[in-house]
Amino acid sequence: MNRVLQYFKSLTAGIYDRDYEFLKKFLTKRELEYFNRLPVYEKRHSLDVCYTLMDKYKVKDEELLKAALFHDIGKIKVKITPDKKAIAVLIKKIPPLARYLEKRLYFLQVYYNHAEYSGEICKEIGLSDKVIYIVKHHHDKNVKDEDVIKLQRADKEN
Repeated sequence: MNRVLQYFKSLTAGIYDRDYEFLKKFLTKRELEYFNRLPVYEKRHSLDVCYTLMDKYKVKDEELLKAALFHDIGKIKVKITPDKKAIAVLIKKIPPLARYLEKRLYFLQVYYNHAEYSGEICKEIGLSDKVIYIVKHHHDKNVKDEDVIKLQRADKEN
């Protein structure tokens, strides 16, 4: 059900003055330029993950908050619309089909591997090793790192 809500949220997503003010204060000019390459629905999602960490989990660690903002930045490699994202989620439920199509459809390759791509882009931006690590591992299973676990929780809630 969370994925269905996520889909409809993405269709009505917006970025507001409060968000721009936060981003301008929190990110460097270069970081903001990269963040702004995301489509509006991915920006909204990333901001919501960041706000959840700050408001619900009382996180103050700037590196973890930057990881929240950039955890899906790898998706800038290709346009993944909400419809394509829904297709990718459904296809992933059938692993042999997902493996087959991932080799043939670039948007699936990016979607399924966006954590790795996100880590590479974070390095390109000049973000810290800690941010890169959290971002690269935000979809790993059986994680021990507390920051990765916190990001996973907030990501799942949004």
